[in-house]
Amino acid sequence: MIVSSAPRSSRARRSAAAVAVVAAIALSAGCGGDQPDPLSTGAPGAAPADGLARIVELTGERIGISERAAAAAADTGEPAPGPDSDSGSGDVAVAAAAAERAGVDVEWAARVLADQRAAADQLRDGLTRQWAERPDTRPAEQADPAQLRSELDRIDEELLAALRIAAPARAHEDCPSSLAQAAVARAEGLGDLARGALGRSLMSVCDGTPD
Repeated sequence: MIVSSAPRSSRARRSAAAVAVVAAIALSAGCGGDQPDPLSTGAPGAAPADGLARIVELTGERIGISERAAAAAADTGEPAPGPDSDSGSGDVAVAAAAAERAGVDVEWAARVLADQRAAADQLRDGLTRQWAERPDTRPAEQADPAQLRSELDRIDEELLAALRIAAPARAHEDCPSSLAQAAVARAEGLGDLARGALGRSLMSVCDGTPD
């Protein structure tokens, strides 16, 4: 495995950041007002805040794909297609190599990608229960598993690029609030299950590791 245990202080900061993001998303229906964006220094699209916003945008795309993958699995009885259903050592090694090529801290990228996959599993399980109780809520679309895998591969590649841009924000004291601001905007209109998956996906983005 490429993920090592972080120092206790880093784990505590990461936990606090994760709680802030998840809580903000959960309460987003009642949120309002502007929040500061102190991480915006840099060229348009290349500032740390832009990287955070792009991570959230891609995470929202992944959630939509995961919903389609769960529906396809429910239709066929087969495991959900794509890397979200593969947590084996091969998948970890591929992700580590891709992160290194992209110039992203390997352990950080591994934590973020693991959160993304855990959130997809969480969403799939919740949707499976929901569809069992309310079959009319299951999408009628028959998704192409190969297309879903291609889309997930593309998101993983773009997510690594976004992580590279956002890296300076990791330990910034305003990282949780900037990430939460983007997440609250993205969560608008999502159902409870997708909203929960969005929060779960972002738990390791602001990990406070660098000094």
